[in-house]
Amino acid sequence: MTNAFMKDERPGNPCRSSLPMLMAALLATIAPAAHPLDTPDAAPAASPTVVANHETLVGTYGDHQRDVASFKGIPFAAAPVGELRWKAPQPVKLRPGPQRARDFAAGCFQDSYTTDWYRRVGAAFGADASTFTDPPFSEDCLYLNVWTPSLKHNARLPVMVWIHGGANVGGWSYEPNYRGENLAARGRVVVVSIAYRLGIFGFFSHPELRGGAAPSNFGLLDQLAALRWVQQNIDQFGGDPHNVTVFGESAGAADIGYLITSPLARGLFQRVISQSGGYLMQSDAPVADAEKSGLTLASALPGHPTLDAMRRLPSATIFAAAKSALTKDKLGPVIDGVSLTQSPAAYFRQHGIAYDLLIGSNANEWYMYVDDNPAGLADALQKLPASVRGPLAARAAQEPDVRRGHDKVTALAQMACPTYLMGASAAHAGKRAWVYRFARIRPGAGDRLLAYHGAEIPYVFDTHDHWLSGDAVETDLTNAMVTYWSNFARTGNPNSAGLPDWPAFDSARPKVLELNTHLLPMGAPDEALCHRIAPALYPGW
Repeated sequence: MTNAFMKDERPGNPCRSSLPMLMAALLATIAPAAHPLDTPDAAPAASPTVVANHETLVGTYGDHQRDVASFKGIPFAAAPVGELRWKAPQPVKLRPGPQRARDFAAGCFQDSYTTDWYRRVGAAFGADASTFTDPPFSEDCLYLNVWTPSLKHNARLPVMVWIHGGANVGGWSYEPNYRGENLAARGRVVVVSIAYRLGIFGFFSHPELRGGAAPSNFGLLDQLAALRWVQQNIDQFGGDPHNVTVFGESAGAADIGYLITSPLARGLFQRVISQSGGYLMQSDAPVADAEKSGLTLASALPGHPTLDAMRRLPSATIFAAAKSALTKDKLGPVIDGVSLTQSPAAYFRQHGIAYDLLIGSNANEWYMYVDDNPAGLADALQKLPASVRGPLAARAAQEPDVRRGHDKVTALAQMACPTYLMGASAAHAGKRAWVYRFARIRPGAGDRLLAYHGAEIPYVFDTHDHWLSGDAVETDLTNAMVTYWSNFARTGNPNSAGLPDWPAFDSARPKVLELNTHLLPMGAPDEALCHRIAPALYPGW
């Protein structure tokens, strides 16, 4: 049987070892020497228990990985409701006695935005819409989840903290693809997934907040509060608070990009994994924009209430008014002078990225969102600075049809180009970057999705939904990506014996690793065009 990840048999590009040899090498790098939760030959206790944040938490063992302990629905901040709405997260009130940590908490208040996305993707694979349902949603949502393969305090395992995507208006920490049981077991890491306020509850400002300690960006402040909880408590779960990697996708990855620049995030993490989140480099919205949105919200409510009066209104009333009065693009991080002080592009250009960085994008990020109408492509180009329209139109024309051209140039501007620039920024700060391009097209999806936005996530977590099609490549690619990702979290270098070498990003000779049927280092696609368009696209670059 041949290895699905053999390099092309071309001169200067020899084959790697066979699949059995590859798998043996991978297992040697990640398999524990002894039973991770107990002494060798001892059966796991009925209910794993830890004391964290001065509370006794009682969890469960994994459904599929019996050596992994899970603790769900752990509060890391007080419920941001009533007078705490639109304020920085506050400390949790301690609860007496053992606390059940076996069930996920409600997701943060939202509508079916994310579930509708799953339905759209699932339809391409023949999944019925009824397969996908919303969990409970509430403003009382600041909880996190932990999966660990060891409860020994001296285990000092790498910690991976997941920040979910969803355009900062949707998503939750325990979507099926985000559950960390398999990644924890196979990667020998502690996995944490966190919640944060969304939409109008997480990304809001108002003139009455001006000059305060927390004038905006409450969703980012929640993420910081969760990371502080990790620093204070993760050793109780076998994790090393001095070896924390934040990783996320889409809006989660973009938020991580903002955290890189935040003066409030110093010391809370050591490494960064950004999956399809580079579009933040186009952002430079000032807090005044969010204040205008806050006034627009007040105007959409009966009686034009003050900020304090709005805090007393029901969640559903606030949400409905915001949905009717504000567009999604009005609800995101802003430069408020407290949590964020510069546009991301300006910060990266001036200061670099002082973290080892694993970053990448997917080959067809926008394909599922566009069609073959030339007017759509023309409209997208018209919204860009005049100096980049010609070069991007010419690049789109190189694709076999309008839809692929539209996808190509939008993904380049919003995803691929920022990964190259951020990779170079890490090198500028004396760190290393590893850039990937995920190009695997699952069998059965074909031209409906291609290598779509979010397609890489089940491979990272080894959480392939039953409705997703696949073949042996999915198994091999999952093995490789779990190993690359967990190795990076462990040492800052994703490489491992038995896998093709992933070269560190070098702006003089930029290469990326293509994650596909083969794992192949290749020249960074459209990298020269990226540098041509960057000054006009990314404020401060």
